[in-house]
Amino acid sequence: MGRSTPTKVARPPAGFHLALASMAVVCLALYARQLFGGSTFVLRDHIIYTWPERQILADAVRAGRIPEWNDLVGFGTQFAASSANGVTYPLLWLVALLPLPLSVDLVIALHVLLSGIGTALFARRLGASALGAAFAGAAFMACGYVQSIAPNKVFAATAWIPWVAWATDRVVQEQGDRLKNAGVLAAILGAQVLAGDPASNVTAAIVAATVAFSRGTRPARTLRWLAAAYAGAFLLGAAGVLPGLALLPHTTRQAIGLREGALWSLHPWRLVELVWPGFLGNPADPRYNLGELVAATGGGALDTSWSLSAYLGAPVLALAALAAVARRPGSRGLWIGVAILLMLALGAYTPVYPLFRACFPPEQLIRYPEKHVAGALCILCALAGAGVSDLGRVSRAVPWVFGAAIGSLVVPLILLSVLWPALTTSLESAGALMVPPVDVEGALALSLRSGVVSFAAAAATSWLFLRSALRPGIGGISGTLAVVVHVVHAAWEGWTIAPVANVERLRSRPGLLRSAEAAPAFPPPRILRSPALDADVPPDQQGVYRHETLYLDSVARYGFAAVPGFEGWRSREFAALWARAASVPLKDFLTLYAIDYVALPSEMRWRLFPPGRPPQGTVAEVLLSPGTAAPREDYRWTLVPAEGVRPRAFVAPRWRWTPPAETLDAVFSPAHAADPGLVVLTGSGPPAAPDRDGLPLSPCGIVSYVPERVELDCGSVAGGYAVLVDENAPGWTARVDGKSEPVVPADHLLRAVPVPAGRHRVEMTYRTPQLRTGVAISMLSWAALIVMLCWRWSARPERGADLAQRSCPSKLYS
Repeated sequence: MGRSTPTKVARPPAGFHLALASMAVVCLALYARQLFGGSTFVLRDHIIYTWPERQILADAVRAGRIPEWNDLVGFGTQFAASSANGVTYPLLWLVALLPLPLSVDLVIALHVLLSGIGTALFARRLGASALGAAFAGAAFMACGYVQSIAPNKVFAATAWIPWVAWATDRVVQEQGDRLKNAGVLAAILGAQVLAGDPASNVTAAIVAATVAFSRGTRPARTLRWLAAAYAGAFLLGAAGVLPGLALLPHTTRQAIGLREGALWSLHPWRLVELVWPGFLGNPADPRYNLGELVAATGGGALDTSWSLSAYLGAPVLALAALAAVARRPGSRGLWIGVAILLMLALGAYTPVYPLFRACFPPEQLIRYPEKHVAGALCILCALAGAGVSDLGRVSRAVPWVFGAAIGSLVVPLILLSVLWPALTTSLESAGALMVPPVDVEGALALSLRSGVVSFAAAAATSWLFLRSALRPGIGGISGTLAVVVHVVHAAWEGWTIAPVANVERLRSRPGLLRSAEAAPAFPPPRILRSPALDADVPPDQQGVYRHETLYLDSVARYGFAAVPGFEGWRSREFAALWARAASVPLKDFLTLYAIDYVALPSEMRWRLFPPGRPPQGTVAEVLLSPGTAAPREDYRWTLVPAEGVRPRAFVAPRWRWTPPAETLDAVFSPAHAADPGLVVLTGSGPPAAPDRDGLPLSPCGIVSYVPERVELDCGSVAGGYAVLVDENAPGWTARVDGKSEPVVPADHLLRAVPVPAGRHRVEMTYRTPQLRTGVAISMLSWAALIVMLCWRWSARPERGADLAQRSCPSKLYS
């Protein structure tokens, strides 16, 4: 027998490793301040939401336990069931390897690099050279949308969108082993599902459909393969999907109306930002943000827009157009997909979005249509990468296409220069009414300056690309310089919308907490703090301001619970409570829900907490007061201890049952506020005996306290209901002296367990509904997928050799 010919392994095309290395350099430059400069992100949710949530994950991973319940936000909330928290997404476990926030910033940078590599690989599928692939990946990484959204908790899922496009193209092109390619697509989709942002999954599905219909050869067969890949992704991501589905009926996400769902639609004026990053002034500084006046989409309660920038660059649009002019396979269909995604991103500003939302139920679970921009930018960057390779093929069209792209920047630049006086006059009065007042003249000056710089960068980039098209001998050098010029400008623009703060300053204990007792091991003390934010604080001081005034979830990093705090998947009961709480007397609210401290502006202290008297006023006076910033970072806030509140755990000797619709009325009735030994139980049951009227509540000792397991030592003369002043939720069970007992909602939100007279041990345990089932399904599915892929890669070597002969190495690699 003769020797069999060894199968050739496909290798990357020449220069592709250099392209990957160049993207890594770009990523390091984008995040040099965070990775090497001792700084961290300030804006978006980084300090006030992402960092505290990642701290909970990191602490649990280091301790070897599953973080299923978060007792540091509100009165407690689910944690593992919200897959964005990373409990079932292994890449986020990396936050436990290094000190925070460095580990969090590193994970962000790695996902940005991941998105760039995926875009580069997709560009390779479209025919891009190594230089074009590097340009595509770097352009996506440095674009305004990615730079402003990367610190947000949901970006981990967004980073997988380019990989979905790449893997879908491998399936629909019918090259190689379709089953293996479909398995790779399922793995990528499964990873995106586990990353935990449903909006990114929807955007990726639209991108996949766009690639399938524009690049596929047999649509019916292609759709069957895609459906199989998505079915596999559901099984692979079951650890995130099943707990989320179990949680959904109990949260406010179950029914998001069009009005709420369309918040943060992409305003039509912001389409100009595709070529002019500062068209509406400085989006990071409300004092110079024209978007507050002409393009606010947050409904008055949120920031002006979801992303701080949508900048992509005129050269990117020109190169993407060249790919269509050169008749790249599927390029025109991809442009149609870009138009669809941008139309959906416009949300409330187009009649298409309400129709899409009505016909596509998954969209009804998400908010902020602007998120669909990510898919459009990914496709445009990949097309632009292919366009770099087409410069020589369509050299006659290059000047016209680049001229039109630069014209899309020059025309509004001229109009702004001509209309400057009229715009200043028309917007001045409205700007003066904003908080803080918008400096219209200063914002227009920033806009004009940004436009001039963007024009210079676009002109230089375009000239270098044109030179590479017309003079092939030096085209490589000119093309490389063009890529460098564009990426440097985009990166600089990204730095301007991403202010940072010193990490050591943010790690130090806030001044307000120095007046509080050190947080005990359990349970965490609660701090009531307004969710309102002082708009007068400039961007470079936002980090310190949020840190020092205990804004939102930032206190969780020091062992305190933030009330109300922020969690994207709040329970319906919690939402109903806060909708009613504003009108409740402050004293009653603090007492009923065992709140230990109130953080508020110093000027309000003596009015709401007069010496020797109980708290005055209502909860609204705390919740609606952001305070004012003072010079030299002296924010004039104070932390007031609440006295006379109920113990965190106690036995209530008296109770009354009420239907769910009447619970809040009964909870906040004067009779209940005057009797801390009375609890209002939701549902129906036997009433308390009348001979208990004079009995006081009996405090319970907390023997052990892990968020998912609380053990109480309760003793009372007459028995009643053992109440833990923490939020109840599906998944909580209880045992009294080892015997199972029902957990009943008390005072609308809390956990109560019936106990007889005498001393008893009460144990409450939380298990995330469907988490363990989902994890088991995911682990089995990933194991089966890995076995299948290994089998397809290793089996039948003669078939692999035949495929290697029929397919070029670059396509196999890409």
